[in-house]
Amino acid sequence: MYKEEEVGLNILSFHHVGLLVERIENSIKQYSDLFGRANVSGIITIESQKVKVCFVKISEASFIELVEPIDQESVVYKLLKKRVNYYHVGYKVADILSAVSRLEELNYKALEFFNSEAFEGKRCIFLFTPGAYLIELIEQ
Repeated sequence: MYKEEEVGLNILSFHHVGLLVERIENSIKQYSDLFGRANVSGIITIESQKVKVCFVKISEASFIELVEPIDQESVVYKLLKKRVNYYHVGYKVADILSAVSRLEELNYKALEFFNSEAFEGKRCIFLFTPGAYLIELIEQ
């Protein structure tokens, strides 16, 4: 049974689940029907990742991030072609360097830092969990 006091790492604050989509405009229509157009952001291009994204607010502080590769050079293009749709879980962190250091101690594998247009140019980083899942940390 889960007990809140047993939770170890209290540095991550859930922000979003990233979903890969073939056509972001089609997905915006679908999610607008479910959550209302007012809860869907505009489309943001993240040049360093070669993707377009938008966020769908599903609760007060929880979002779905729709991610469409811009071209075949995007890292996620091959994943999408393999029908991988659930891409990553995003977390906000107060101190991104400390969070990465702590996660690496727990055998997470960090990729490269990047500044994301989706988060006002703040630093972000993807990490693989020990179970090979992908998470994203977003600097607050």
